[in-house]
This record gives sequence, structure tokens and C-alpha cells, in this order.
Amino acid sequence: MPEPLFEPIPIVYRGLLADQHLVDAQQFGRSLIGATKLANSICHELFWENITHDPRSYHIRFCVGPSRENGLLQEIFAISNSGQLPLYSPILITVAKKFIELSIKAVIDKVLSKKDSNNAVDRIHELAMAHNEFARQVHEGHMRDKAWLQRMVTTMARENRTSVRQLPDPVGRSVNHMQIGDSRVATVIDEPAAEVLRSPDGLTLGDKEEYVVRIHGVFKTNGACRVEILNEPKKKIVSGKIADDELGKPGNIYTRALNEGLALRVVAQPTIKDGKINRLFITQGEIFERQLV
Repeated sequence: MPEPLFEPIPIVYRGLLADQHLVDAQQFGRSLIGATKLANSICHELFWENITHDPRSYHIRFCVGPSRENGLLQEIFAISNSGQLPLYSPILITVAKKFIELSIKAVIDKVLSKKDSNNAVDRIHELAMAHNEFARQVHEGHMRDKAWLQRMVTTMARENRTSVRQLPDPVGRSVNHMQIGDSRVATVIDEPAAEVLRSPDGLTLGDKEEYVVRIHGVFKTNGACRVEILNEPKKKIVSGKIADDELGKPGNIYTRALNEGLALRVVAQPTIKDGKINRLFITQGEIFERQLV
């Protein structure tokens, strides 16, 4: 039986059904398919210096292990798939797990158009420079060049866009968020990020900011709402999602604001389409003392 080439990469689902160690089966399957396709592609790039999402060329494949109870924790293991005696460079085995985790983060940040997306590339560069043999030998030393790393991440993001779309399938539906990799280099995908990753319409993820809003409708069951943004030059009504646990409590500020027509100051993260807010994800709120007309 083949042995895993390096330590497994954990994928953790938390919140909603995952707190009971459950997740919707079809969403879970799509998520694992997306995660392993992305990991397979990145692993192939590392060991064979070729970026592809065609599984026919893979000599290493990721397999899933049994679930563990931590919210819901799954582990994926890299197994040699070539049928031949695997003779891989020891330095590749040493750095592979961390390289794949950092590359997954870099690809996701690229798709999300995060302003700090260079951070993951910087950490890949630091990983290479910390292992001189890796920096010197792999890709003929290109790992030393941040511009080359940027191009590599851009290509991986383009080649694996369908897989990235599948990866967060349960988030916001049967789980609250998911985490890929160990906590030191983990990628956390919450509901705003999941909406952007799943979208075929070119959404981007905005920064968390304060907004003054008036609620025009809310479903306590899932937090879906309509909110009017009051502190913009042109007041407008957009779709929203309240992801604040306070919503489920009796007499919470959100239903009170709806019933009494009060304005709220909220902390929210927008998803953006064509430069305009597509949906506002609210994580915190308070009654706005200086009420607006």
C-alpha cells in the first residue's frame, strides 16, 4: 500500500450543521472535489513544473481520509499514483505541504482580488529563501523571483477557476465557514468570500467598513434582508445578509430597528459587481443615535 508523501492537509468546516458534525452531503462532496482538484494541480506544478487541471497527467493524487469531529474536520493525503517507485527530491517532500497550503491561499486571494493578495506570494518566497536548495533547484531558481511567483499564481488561478468555484459550496448554506490548512498558514473562507468564489459573474470582495443603514425587511431564519445605505451620496437599497448571532435573540436590535424604523450603524463587508455593492454581509450593529430622515 502506498504511504502518504507528507503530512495531510486539513479542511475544517464550522458553524451551523457542522457544529453537530454534519454537513449537506452534496455540498460536502462538491467542496471536497474542488479542494482536491486544486491541491492536485498545485502539487503537480511543484513536482513536475507544469500547471494543469487535467488529471490524466497527475502522478500524485490527493485522497480523503476519515472525518474527525472538530466542527467537521477532513484530511486529504498526497499518494503516489504512477504505479512506479516514487523517487522525489527530499527537499520537495519537506516543503510540499506548506507550499501547497500557501499556494491555495494565494490562488483564492487572487480570485477574491484582495488588496493584500501579495502577502501569500511573499510567504511562498520566504519559504523558498528559507530552504536554499529549494530556491536554487526548483524551476531553475525562479522561486527567488517574486514576479515569476505572481505569474505562477495567476496561471494557477485561471486554470483552476472551476475547482475554486466548487470549493466553498457548503459555506453559508449548511456550514458557517471553512478553513484549509493548518492555523499558521490557513485559508479561511466565510460567506462573503464564498459568494465571490462561487460567482460566475466577476464579483470582487470589498473591505469591511462601517455603514449607516435602515432595514426594510429581514428573515430571522437565515438573516437575509434588504437594507438601505444611508451614508452614501445616493441612498440605495441592496440585498443583505445578517451574520450576527444577535439576530436570533428576542428583542434584538435588527428586528427592533425594522419595527421602529431606526437607523443602524453596522460593520459589514460588501461583495461588489461592476464597482457597485451587490450584497452587504453584516457582522455587527448598533442603534445609530443621530437618526437620519
